[in-house]
This record gives sequence, C-alpha cells and structure tokens, in this order.
Amino acid sequence: MSRGAQNRPFKYGANDRREFIVQDSEVSLVSINNTNGNPIFLGRAKVGAALTDEKWQIRKITYDSNQGVTRVEWPVNNESVASPDFEFIWDAGSELTITAISQANPGVVTVSDLGLLVNGDKIAIQGVSGMTQVNFTGSNLYTVANINAGAKTFELSATDTTAFTAYTSGGTVTYGEVTNYTYS
Repeated sequence: MSRGAQNRPFKYGANDRREFIVQDSEVSLVSINNTNGNPIFLGRAKVGAALTDEKWQIRKITYDSNQGVTRVEWPVNNESVASPDFEFIWDAGSELTITAISQANPGVVTVSDLGLLVNGDKIAIQGVSGMTQVNFTGSNLYTVANINAGAKTFELSATDTTAFTAYTSGGTVTYGEVTNYTYS
C-alpha cells in the first residue's frame, strides 16, 4: 500500500524563500533554500538541539546553471580547518532596513541602523525596489567593507553598482552566523 507524498514543514520567508525545518527521533534539519527550492545552507543536529547551541553541522551547497550540485562546503572551525563536527550555531540572522544604495564602484548601502554589522560580514539583500540587481538570488552574498558608523553606511566590497538601475526604495540586509562562516 502506497502512502503517497507527505507534507513537509516549510516556512516561507522573504521573496518566497523556503526554510525547511524537520525533526525525527534521530536528527533535526534546518535548510535555507534559494528561489529554485534548492537548499543553499543545510544544518543538522541531534534531535532537541536548540538553534543557539554549538551542536550543528552546517553545509553550504553551490549549484550550476542546470541546478546540479557543484560543491558542498563545510565551515571552518576555530582551528581554521573544515569541520563536519557538531560545533556550529545555526542562526537565521538579523535584519537591517535599507534607506539608500548608491550607483558607485563599490556600491554604498545606507541603513537606518548598523546593528552588530562588522567589516567582513557576509550579507544577503532582499526586497529592494529599483536596484533589483542586488536582491538575493540564491548565491549572491556580499561582503561588508568600510563601515561608517556616523553615516550608517557600508560598502559592498568588490561590487560595482554603477550600471545597476537606480535604487528607489525598500529592502533589508540579512546577516548572521549562517553567512558569517568561512567555507573551505
């Protein structure tokens, strides 16, 4: 007797990004998917582990243009080596509100508050109107550089936005432990 397809517990985030969370008797899984439904960050831990416990294995998965997996990367631990051990924290991240993005080389983002953002952080941008080229597509993470706390600005390192459509409104910057790990 066939049981048929079972419902999976998906949570829909900004821009219809699917986050997949499931628990069974042995393992908990958390996945942040791109707009094609492919997991780009996949975390697992022993069942019952809190998201803030250093008990998660976190992998970053890269795809080619045909949606085939080209690379699976492990984050680097405190010994600067790739680690499949359960030692990382899964954090969905914090959000900052964007008020402007310049057409410059490199592009400069202005936010209403810098939060805990630091130079070198990896970020995703979503919900921008006008300069939609910066919105998260599943792979375009940016590196923060040259934070100016007084002006509440930072540069998108090595990102030339001069040919992008002019920013008109909206958008958020998402950053957190998931995107701050260095993957080998």
